[in-house]
Amino acid sequence: MISFKSLIRPIIYFLVLLTVFLIVWLLVINYGEGFREIFSAKTNLQASLIGGEILLSEKEVNIPQNLRPTRDWSVEDLRFGAKAAICVETNLLNNNKVLFKKNENEQLPIASLTKLMTVLVVLENYDYDLDQVTVVSEAAVNQPGEQGLLTVNENLSIKNLLYIMLIESSNDAAYALAEVKGVEKFVDLMNLKAMELGLFSSNFVDVAGLSSDNYSTAEDLVRLTKYLLKNNPLVWEILSLNDYRLLNPSGKLHHVLLNTNELLGKVPDIIGGKTGSTLRAKGCLLLVLKNQNNQSDLIYVILGSDERFEETQRLINWINQAYKW
Repeated sequence: MISFKSLIRPIIYFLVLLTVFLIVWLLVINYGEGFREIFSAKTNLQASLIGGEILLSEKEVNIPQNLRPTRDWSVEDLRFGAKAAICVETNLLNNNKVLFKKNENEQLPIASLTKLMTVLVVLENYDYDLDQVTVVSEAAVNQPGEQGLLTVNENLSIKNLLYIMLIESSNDAAYALAEVKGVEKFVDLMNLKAMELGLFSSNFVDVAGLSSDNYSTAEDLVRLTKYLLKNNPLVWEILSLNDYRLLNPSGKLHHVLLNTNELLGKVPDIIGGKTGSTLRAKGCLLLVLKNQNNQSDLIYVILGSDERFEETQRLINWINQAYKW
């Protein structure tokens, strides 16, 4: 007599095979184009055997655009003295690719890179009334540093102060902006915004970056930069300027602002950048370039450097050599 088990076993095998076939068929239907791109890249790869080594002819490789840039491993890794650094390629679709990183999650003082969070809080909490006029206080003028040329009791607009803070990195202007809301409340808003953006390794205790208790990471600063790029074009309009004739609310020339970013005019395709420097933080620089190869953005962050401009230039040159677009 034929047992029930002997009858059911072939049926189970058949159902398993049918299920596997259906899964494979669905994968081919949905991802067939991706498979074809990969197989195309493989079949277009030419190799020649020379002295026992296979040498790949990279000019003949048809690499899908979504896999670019690709690392050229004939270029050695970059080594330099900055405590932390990162370079990330990003685009409007929020696709990100880390091209270089060193201690990207190490919490370090960021000096005047703090002012990127300061300007963000201003733009999101001052009702976009940038022509609002405020009176410069003695406390603002007494902040460390001479940048800004502010005087006690002078009238300046919020927009005036933004230009002074971002272009000249004026601590006085940063403090004057914070006083509109109240300095303590303003710092609280900075930390709340950091939490909202997921900058969990960042902390702010003042609006200018004077304290070493203002700290962040290279990775957090990339996240902040991406948000500013997407939502605050005025920031980059200001940071891209080599100089600027500042007119006060009455239309008179206040003074000519000179940007602290020495790479402006030297490095092509700069969207904007922010400098920072204190004894504890050393030199810091955040720079954004437009990548002409595919119209993405390249975000560079250097922290804790003795030669911030030179090292950033070296990193830019290395990225151009070490990757194929």
